[in-house]
Amino acid sequence: MVCMANIDDVAKLANVSTATVSRVFNNSPYVSERARESVLKAAKELGYEPSILARSLAMKKTNTIGLIVPDISNPYYSEVVRGIEDVCNIYKYNIILCNADNSRDKEIQYIDMLKSRWVDGIIFHSDYFSDEIYDIFKDRKIPLVLAGRATNYDVPYVVIDNKKAAYDATKYLISQGHKKIGVIHGDLNGMKETVDSVDRLYGFLDAMKEAGLKVYDELIKESNFKAKGGYIAAKEMLKGGVKPDAIFVFSDVMAMGAINAVFDAGLKCPEDVSIIGFDNLDLAEVTRPALTTVAQPMYDIGAVAARMLIKIIDNKKISEKRVILKHRLIIRQSCI
Repeated sequence: MVCMANIDDVAKLANVSTATVSRVFNNSPYVSERARESVLKAAKELGYEPSILARSLAMKKTNTIGLIVPDISNPYYSEVVRGIEDVCNIYKYNIILCNADNSRDKEIQYIDMLKSRWVDGIIFHSDYFSDEIYDIFKDRKIPLVLAGRATNYDVPYVVIDNKKAAYDATKYLISQGHKKIGVIHGDLNGMKETVDSVDRLYGFLDAMKEAGLKVYDELIKESNFKAKGGYIAAKEMLKGGVKPDAIFVFSDVMAMGAINAVFDAGLKCPEDVSIIGFDNLDLAEVTRPALTTVAQPMYDIGAVAARMLIKIIDNKKISEKRVILKHRLIIRQSCI
């Protein structure tokens, strides 16, 4: 059976005004406990449930946040999402999760879809943050926070110092006596847009220059952020004329692929080639050899971004628009 009761029916049965019924379901403090109990009892008897859409229109708020990520199959993003979800649960916000498959067109489609669903704001995580994407958010007046992605635009974000993290990782390899250090990075197409990948590369180059070590072009390879991509990039590198004694890989997932490429080339890790990753996924600890890596506080990146966005939605002042969280170097068995 479909319940046809409306707010007028509830008000009549509870012997209160429709305004009082509305205040009860909007959790207003300006309702007596007696009236609240009468309204809830009447609503239960009638099987009445308030319209979420009507309430959202009245309050101009849906308590829903949109979240756009490039590849939910990557464990990095699932950990960030967990941090976002936990905070949203605390503040009674719902999440609409959108997986963009690293597609600029899908990102734009999702932004428009989320806007049409009346989301209160969007947490955006992408390998790129272009002029086009920035202008879309600005034109649609959607509250926005970037999670794990820095930008030169005037947009709030939560991230680590990628340049310093890459510098520290490279310095560690150098301290272990490595001189011919390779790099497997992500797509650097559009230097302004891919700030984090560029910063990691600059951190690597700064450490190499400081140590007076040569950077070999054939030891710098591009890959997607997948294990197979890391495998292919490392395999190509190991076939070249200059053989690396260590490889710095810009994600743990790619690093795991690179380790397999080392073994398939008839070499050993770390005895012949040391490998260092980036992220500190749970899998890094159980990979063999266990992966030395730069630890990002992935859960905290998501949690802080969610708190920041909720404050913006509630018109509360945020103390800092650009939050830089600390990274750590985790030493395991893939480097000697």
